[in-house]
Order: sequence, then structure tokens, then C-alpha cells
Amino acid sequence: MTRPRQFHGFRRMLPCLGVALALTSISEAGSRRFTYSYETTTMAKGAMELESWVTWKTNQADDPDFERFDIRHEFEYGVTDRLQLAFYFADWRYEKNADEAGDAEFHDVAIEAIYNLTDPNTTPFGSALYGEIKGSDDFIELEAKLLLQKNMGRWIFVYNIGGAIEWEDEYTEDVAELMQSVGASYQINPSWSIGAECLHEIEVPDVDSIGDSAVYLGPNIGWRSERFSMALTGLWQLTSLGGEPDFQLRTIFAVDF
Repeated sequence: MTRPRQFHGFRRMLPCLGVALALTSISEAGSRRFTYSYETTTMAKGAMELESWVTWKTNQADDPDFERFDIRHEFEYGVTDRLQLAFYFADWRYEKNADEAGDAEFHDVAIEAIYNLTDPNTTPFGSALYGEIKGSDDFIELEAKLLLQKNMGRWIFVYNIGGAIEWEDEYTEDVAELMQSVGASYQINPSWSIGAECLHEIEVPDVDSIGDSAVYLGPNIGWRSERFSMALTGLWQLTSLGGEPDFQLRTIFAVDF
């Protein structure tokens, strides 16, 4: 028996529908496309994820022997469909320069919260509030950001703006920083995405004056499978600010549970 024409048309549409559904599931998943910017979407209630961060920094202009590795281990949990909490249970760093040999040391622990205000998949813009507190035995830091996101087909655009204040040297000195970042990412297929990020950091010495600023720009790439994901970004400094990294590379590897 001859099948109706509309059924043949439907069969031809199946591959396209499959790709569309896969891209939709990726856009709603907890996988990262950016490493210096946050998206506004949060994990589903009860979902869990373990992330490992590695950030490598160099400063060839000031000290060719300088390099630093910042390493973070993060456990994320979806408290509700809008609230996501994370615990950084081991932040440590390795640093060396021309004057000192390399040494690894524990730096801090941290707690992070992201609350989703609007969903970029169902509203014109996604928005969320971000907060983090980190500290050790001789310092404490508070950080807050506003997160914005716009989805346009396979494109995702994000913008983060906020600041941080830190009390260091056994809480006797305070220093602050303002920051903003913007990112764009294109979903090639359900597994791969490519894009770019720009980071702008402004020093606020003694929390009473605006200091120097540094601007970084570079490409990113994201990959995801059913349970694993990875994002990588390389940033070059565009402002030639002394004492700051002229290049930094960050990788985030995640496992979903």
C-alpha cells in the first residue's frame, strides 16, 4: 500500500527535528560554553555536577619565568529549578617567578549561589543574580554579579557585570575590583560550540579610588557528551598593564551525576 505523501515529508523532517531537539537539550543543560563569563540558566532541581578548573597565567613582558596555576574543585547542586548552589572545597595555586622557586599552596574555600530571574529560552532576555563568598584563615572575599543572556538560534550572547571586595592580611586591609565580561558562542552541533570572550577588570585600591584597568580578549571552545563536558578559553591582554598576566588559559572539565 502506498504511504500518504505527508508521511514521506514527515520522515524527511525527522533528522532536522532530531538536531533541533538535541540543540535544545544542550542549551538547557548545565554545560559551560564560557569560562570567564556565566550563563543565566541554572541546573534542574536535584541535578548534581562536579567541576575542575585550571587557569594558567604568564607574564612574558615583565617576568619570562613567571607562571601561575589556579586550581579549583567545585560541586554544584540544583536546589530548585531557579536556585543553584556550589561549594568550592579545594582552591589552591602553584606559582613561580625569577626570584622564587615554584611552590603549591592551599588558597581558600568558597560558596557560590546563582538565582535565575528570567529564562533566555522563554523570555526575550535571560537574567540571574550571582553571589560568592570565599575565605581562609587570613582573608575573606565577597563577590556579586548581574548576569544577562540572549539566545538567537544557535548563537548565545552573555554579559556579566559586578565587583568584589576582599579583606586580606588577617582582615586588616581591604581592596576591591570591578569587572565586566561579554561572550558569544555558536553551537556547531549538539557536541561542539565555538566563540569568544572579553574580560575587563578595574582595580579599586583601598576601596576609595579607581585604579588601573586591564582588558583581555580571546577565543573559546566547548564540548559536551551525555555526562561529560569541557570548556576552554585563552585570553590575551590588550592593555599592556604591568604586573598583570599578558596571557591566561582556563579549562573547566565537568561530570554530571
